[in-house]
Amino acid sequence: MILKTVLKRLLSERGVSVTRLAKATSIPQQTLHNWLSGSEPRSIKQLKKVADYFSVTLDEITYGTKPASTNTHSNLEDHRDEILAGNFEVILRRLKK
Repeated sequence: MILKTVLKRLLSERGVSVTRLAKATSIPQQTLHNWLSGSEPRSIKQLKKVADYFSVTLDEITYGTKPASTNTHSNLEDHRDEILAGNFEVILRRLKK
């Protein structure tokens, strides 16, 4: 988990202090300082509050990654050939019997 790196970046980019974040999220300052020094969060609810405050996903704040796509249709289209190949394989297996 790279929470400390992402959290430091978000605080810096948005010009937010730990004190301000603590007040806005009702998370103790010490907890936020612990996260910034590398401690793992104990509460997913607290982590979600911070993610919501910065308008990012839990994946982004904990792993530094954004979701690839929220559009399921485009994800299916990206794998259309593989899906059709799977159907073809099933049909061949039935024919072999």
